[in-house]
Amino acid sequence: MLTLVTTLARSGALDRAWALFEAEGYGASTDPAALAIKGRLLKDRALRVSGEARAALYGEAAQAYAAAAGDGGASYPLINAATLSLLGGDPVRAAELAGQVLARIDANPGEPETPYYLAATRAEALLLLGRSAEAQAALDEAIALAPRAWEDHASTLRQFALILGAQGAAAAWLDARRPRRSLHFGGHMSFRADPGPTPLTERIAALIAQERVGFGYGALAAGADILVAEALVAAGAELHLVIPGGLDAFAALSVDPFGGEWRARFDAMVAAAESVRAVEPLGMLPDRIAIGLADEIAMGETRTNAKRLASDALQLLVLAEGEDEDRSHPLRVWAGGGGRQQILRAAREPVDPPLPAPPPRRACLAALAVRVEGSALPAIADVLARGPATAVPPSFTGEAVVLAFDSLRDAAACAVALTEVRGAAVGGFYGIAETVADPFGRDPKLVGRALDIAFAAAGSALPGSVCVSDDFAATLAAVAPERFHTEFVGELDGARAAMPVGLYALSASL
Repeated sequence: MLTLVTTLARSGALDRAWALFEAEGYGASTDPAALAIKGRLLKDRALRVSGEARAALYGEAAQAYAAAAGDGGASYPLINAATLSLLGGDPVRAAELAGQVLARIDANPGEPETPYYLAATRAEALLLLGRSAEAQAALDEAIALAPRAWEDHASTLRQFALILGAQGAAAAWLDARRPRRSLHFGGHMSFRADPGPTPLTERIAALIAQERVGFGYGALAAGADILVAEALVAAGAELHLVIPGGLDAFAALSVDPFGGEWRARFDAMVAAAESVRAVEPLGMLPDRIAIGLADEIAMGETRTNAKRLASDALQLLVLAEGEDEDRSHPLRVWAGGGGRQQILRAAREPVDPPLPAPPPRRACLAALAVRVEGSALPAIADVLARGPATAVPPSFTGEAVVLAFDSLRDAAACAVALTEVRGAAVGGFYGIAETVADPFGRDPKLVGRALDIAFAAAGSALPGSVCVSDDFAATLAAVAPERFHTEFVGELDGARAAMPVGLYALSASL
């Protein structure tokens, strides 16, 4: 049952998690595992409020973690108790517990934790004690023990930022210890395949070095994409590819027409990539809609990675000389979500194969399936009446309400609002979808993969929560990075798809 409580909390259904925790009698439990979860729930509740209410909840969370630590227990709950005591307004208690953390680590050097965690915990305790120079040295030691444990570094840096903020101390020294930046890249294809350095490749390499880029996300078309990818790999950065239609279909459209040398460089970058994410539908030459969708996903992955690593994100686009920036879809999307952009200009060679036209009745849509009892339909209708218009008229299948939106932001806001309806479980899909004319009525109907995945996601969602596909979560991070929060919960079962679909819990940002 504690696992279910944690799952509810991760999915954003914090009120339901707390209600279940109390209903099962864990609120008065002295079990360390229950106490640690109680501390986590109280900390999450504190983030929803402000001022004295937040401080009070932080204090309660600290008490729960301290009780979980007990006498001689693990250092994890004890360091949480120490930091939360400071955030709750009790620096004396925080210092007392931090001293206990140091003593506990010294007395039990064989604690079953990673070397990074133990060194970072020591650094956090030293920072709570005001021993900043020692804390910085201990943090440097921790990072040296696990130099590529990026997410662990990020978690520590977030915690340190909270501590320094509560202490009123400068936090600039954290910046030099942040993981490297994440980059979304793209640009036009019309270049000759020059084998050696060019002024453009030198400018790209200089920018990557200057910006401390460690992670790159984009496609791999002939021209600018491949030039940036090669520079990233040469700099030791991780290359993450997002390819519309899959490798073969994409190369047939965006690489092979430009010559065999570009294809050889394409294959080399695919082999060097840390990950390759194919965007469905697979096996079809990608059209303008599919390429735009892949760009949005890549931008979202860039922002998500930067946020996960407590670092920065930026965009690098190579545009043709004289090209109107307003015509660049990725430039507009990135600018709409905020964040820095770097634009390089390079002449376009007279080679540019036309994109195939999208088939009729095919568009990029956000689909929702809302599993609900029929008696709740009036409440669903009330929520929909307060929200934006749908792209396809709502319909009820007997077990779920089906919705589709042109705007992903509107779909996400509607999904979160629908959790107000008692018993509603919401699933979401974003991507290329098809509609058909209903021969038994006037309205078009959503069909195929979009509907399958939305239904399967709704089947995985707990009542009062929202689960969405990986493409939904990634693109939402690109178009509305501050409004919503998503968290990975596993792979989706029960959906007909050409490849596994990641499942994410969706909630409004606190």
